[in-house]
Amino acid sequence: MGFVGLLGLRLIRRGAAPAWTRAAARACAGALALTGAAALSGLRAAWVLGPLWLAAFGLGVALLARALRPMLVVSVVGLGLGVASLFVVLGVGSGVEQALVASLTRLNGHATITKYGLDFFEYEAVAQTLEADPRIRAASPYVFGAGALVVLDETGGEGEEGGEGPVVVSIKGMDPRRAAGLSGIEGLFSAGSLASLRPAQPREAPGIVLGARLARRVRAEVGDRVRLVVPEAIGGDVDAAPGPPRHGDFVVLGLLETGFVEFDANFVLVHLSAAQAVVYGEMRASGVEIELAEARSLEGAMSVARALVELLERPRSERGLPPLYRAASWAERSAALNSIRQTKVVLAVILSLIVAVSSGSLIGALLLLVRRKRREIATLAAMGARRSQLFSAFEGIGVLIGGLGSLFGLGLGALGLALIAALDLDLDPGIYMFDRLPVAFDVGDMAIPCALAVLVCALATGPVAWQAAGLRPLDGLRA
Repeated sequence: MGFVGLLGLRLIRRGAAPAWTRAAARACAGALALTGAAALSGLRAAWVLGPLWLAAFGLGVALLARALRPMLVVSVVGLGLGVASLFVVLGVGSGVEQALVASLTRLNGHATITKYGLDFFEYEAVAQTLEADPRIRAASPYVFGAGALVVLDETGGEGEEGGEGPVVVSIKGMDPRRAAGLSGIEGLFSAGSLASLRPAQPREAPGIVLGARLARRVRAEVGDRVRLVVPEAIGGDVDAAPGPPRHGDFVVLGLLETGFVEFDANFVLVHLSAAQAVVYGEMRASGVEIELAEARSLEGAMSVARALVELLERPRSERGLPPLYRAASWAERSAALNSIRQTKVVLAVILSLIVAVSSGSLIGALLLLVRRKRREIATLAAMGARRSQLFSAFEGIGVLIGGLGSLFGLGLGALGLALIAALDLDLDPGIYMFDRLPVAFDVGDMAIPCALAVLVCALATGPVAWQAAGLRPLDGLRA
């Protein structure tokens, strides 16, 4: 271990542990065993899981108090709480982000191929070319727009029972035959299926699938008739003369439930041809969604999408013609996803202040330790200990305290996330985006608070270690 390691351990270890630490450790271990057994037996209430976390926290504090000097225990516990808070917040944020991405990817694919201009009429040929690539599982043309939804009564007029009247909705048109290649999309239907997106037939209105919360909002059920009204300007042609809005009558044949409240409350699905008629008034598409056979992240999918665009553009680029297509991601345009990521960053910065404050207690503890051990430090210096060795010993103490605080915080944070997942907390869908609180255990979420704690402790310990290393033997021996 060497001189530096032995000196560091000697400085941080306490002598005989007080009797209360043994009693506290036994009591907390017993409480942890009882609450853990209750949780494993199926009791997942807050009055069981809360004491379980507190018992684990108390056991950790008691064990630290038996091994370390009291002044250092305070620093480790403070760092641990800061790391645990940051880990839990990042875990919940990552859970919400992953749940949103997983849900909407099933409906929107991993990336999209769009075309410059308003003339994407060759979408079927593009989809066939993309599906021929072995990296692509499915390619599905789509139309996207916005309009107003009105529930009709039995006579075909606007019904008074339609809740709050016309509701602004997002409209998406899909070809059920091609959309069937998107993995997991059928699981998003709480009623009906992709077959509910039937096109218009003679004497038969086209089908429409409403978001489940939208259906409750307008009091529509499967079998009801609704009308979509789309302003002329939604078509995107700013040079066209203003005209009357386009509209179409549909029959509700299914309900969509993604688990994302804002999505389920404002979204409708229709057949591709019906969307083309009501949104554009012509047979063009907004783009082609692609789902990769293997995609580890949306960012990785975008690199593949760009490579596919280069493949599509190769005949034109060889002739020096300008590009027609571009790769895009629905995530780049998702206000909800961007909001979640920004919130994670802001909360991480705020909770990092807990770690910074805890490093202040470490500075105070080390200053007190240096003051109490001035004579021992001076004796070591007089016996030949080099300044670099003394500096390394105290700097090592700071890094060790940061490491212990990180491990303690990771344990508390992981237990907290597991208990949050076990509670399966219900959220108010009127306030939050999800009706359940999702959590995720991500390696990055573990590494960020740990690296921050160790780095802050290492930086905060530096001045104290320099002061201890600079202590002159005569000054220390006179103290």
